[in-house]
Amino acid sequence: MRHEFKSRWGYVFIRCLKGVCPLFPNLGFPQQRVIESKYFTLEFPRECELVEFAQKINVNYFLQMDIPSSDTKNFDSIISKTLDALYLEVSDILDIHIYSYHGKIKVYPNKEKLKENVFRNYPGQKYNLPSVYIHSDNAIHISLADLTLGMLAHEIAHAIISHYFVVPPPAKVQEVLAGYVEYSIRKSAGTLPSR
Repeated sequence: MRHEFKSRWGYVFIRCLKGVCPLFPNLGFPQQRVIESKYFTLEFPRECELVEFAQKINVNYFLQMDIPSSDTKNFDSIISKTLDALYLEVSDILDIHIYSYHGKIKVYPNKEKLKENVFRNYPGQKYNLPSVYIHSDNAIHISLADLTLGMLAHEIAHAIISHYFVVPPPAKVQEVLAGYVEYSIRKSAGTLPSR
């Protein structure tokens, strides 16, 4: 009986460490919402609005539908389909198709949180980027406050390029290709500034 008591409390303790404790839900651990798609796992902080994310990645452009004003059961599916459609469009622009690719997109509320969580591993560097793709993590890290459709397409292009070539092209070549993808997506979506 005593052993059973210890193992139950051990189980509750482990669940609390993972941030899913029903007794004490806010122990300071970041609460994440995870959305799976064919090509990405989206990790989204609870403090950010999923509707804002959907508007910024232009769900209307990809799925020809209006964004619901509140969260619905199918909203995760809408985000998932939009991310997959964006991945396929970036693949078409680059003419590089990796159908077995699966990466992560980690969303942060702003550049400061992104800097805290990602760039702390690179001491001495002065990064102030709104988004970055890190090949060793196979993850796109992006600030929701600064997010645009073109920016996300740019980072997806880096992910595709990094996984396609055995020896990745130099950084400047990757930037030219990713910049072309960003321009093409913005032109197609009608988000380029008018002259």
